Amino acid sequence: MNVFHIRYRNTQGTLMRILNAASRRGLDIPYVQAEPVEHTHQITLLLEVSSKQVGQLCRDWNAIVDVIQVRAGAPLKEATQVPLWTGTPYPPAMAHISDDTRASAASA
Repeated sequence: MNVFHIRYRNTQGTLMRILNAASRRGLDIPYVQAEPVEHTHQITLLLEVSSKQVGQLCRDWNAIVDVIQVRAGAPLKEATQVPLWTGTPYPPAMAHISDDTRASAASA
């Protein structure tokens, strides 16, 4: 497992472009954390990748306009070194639509 730290400007679509670089390679992303850092944002990713893929991902991320810095950390021996989210997921909730909303949607 490799840890990646990416600093970026939080503009529209930047986070999705960062995540898309990993997902289009079919990589599992067991850990993701995005957080604000000063005037920018940082995302931390944990990925199981080869050394060749590390270079490819870093090149792709550096090619994104709003990415400021990409750091690839040393491979982790165990994935348990990074705390995983242990919360319970929220069940899906039903959306209630009033009759007024249905009528305006039907007339549109």
